[in-house]
Amino acid sequence: MFLPVKSIALLAVVTAVIVIAPKPAIALFKAPDEEEMGRKADEQIVHAYGLYDDEKLQAYVRKVGKRVLAEVVEPQYEYHFKLMDDAMVNAFALPGGYIYVTRGLLAVLNSEAALAGVIGHEIGHVIGHHAVKKMKKSIGQTLLALGGLIASKDIRANAGAWLTITTSLSQQILLGYGRDMEMESDQEGLILTHEAGYDPHAIVGFLQSLRTLEKLGGRGYHGFQATHPDTIVRIIQAEEKAGILSGRGKDYQFYRDRYLDMIEGLRYGRPKWHGKTLPPYKIHIYTVKKGDTFRSIAEDVSGNQALALEMATLNAMDHNDALTPGMRIKTLVEEKSSNRILERKHKKEKKDEVSAGTGDGKIGKTGRREKADKKSEKSDR
Repeated sequence: MFLPVKSIALLAVVTAVIVIAPKPAIALFKAPDEEEMGRKADEQIVHAYGLYDDEKLQAYVRKVGKRVLAEVVEPQYEYHFKLMDDAMVNAFALPGGYIYVTRGLLAVLNSEAALAGVIGHEIGHVIGHHAVKKMKKSIGQTLLALGGLIASKDIRANAGAWLTITTSLSQQILLGYGRDMEMESDQEGLILTHEAGYDPHAIVGFLQSLRTLEKLGGRGYHGFQATHPDTIVRIIQAEEKAGILSGRGKDYQFYRDRYLDMIEGLRYGRPKWHGKTLPPYKIHIYTVKKGDTFRSIAEDVSGNQALALEMATLNAMDHNDALTPGMRIKTLVEEKSSNRILERKHKKEKKDEVSAGTGDGKIGKTGRREKADKKSEKSDR
């Protein structure tokens, strides 16, 4: 889970959910109904954050999530994968199989395999019941001290005591679960990702680029801070395990091109003003030409060279890195410019479909797409 800016808001959400839980508190901690807990928290989180209003992308996140989940032997819950409309680089899981990623996360990922790795990590937290285990460990003494008060009618009169318990649970969801549980989820995510046919090295690359993002902007993956001494150890271990999994000989891929196609037009950044104002930029996938640099591309695409560093970071590169002609990269364009680009793209696609035809002796649009998909998958390996 990433540490979002809205941590205080999420803390309040989870606190509210636990407070209104109909079961006696002592029963909740002895035999937690994790699925019910997650369902109620989900309603509040969706209300607080909002779902990203692109059903195509929502379906894509669900599809990747279900592909990874298919490698779990007899899942205990019905899982729910959701894309949230939040600019922060963030992903987290609630008890009972509720998993969330943000549009900010999609913007910094560079392949479908990396998205699968993040989702696999969060599935690992759910499988391991980490939220409840950590909660029991951290507030066990508090429960003993409160004793029968928790189960009594006086619970509502002792809001301070109850807040101590609910705050403890919320902090585990927000701040991570400690080194052992994070490493456990790293391993679970790597295994599930590999078994689902994705290259496990993708998540290693993401962790490495995330370390750079943290240094530049203070963005943090839960339990993973750039200044923490365990950071390098975690990356090294993930890389070693990815190498072992790759040695099994299973066919695996990154699906970079497919991923980039899906996030074309993704909104990027925070709104200029609070309220309903849309973020200032959208992601545009640009094909590098000879002589291009991040500075020249930023000037040509957005009219602002100052965005060169941000664009390079989104592609897990340095703004001085050489660009190879033909490679596809993420760039930032203003909302209005993005709309014009997408309109031209849709017109071209429609024209191509019409010209392709479906008559005898011709390759119809379906056949063309199937061949293109196969060609793309080969290039993504």
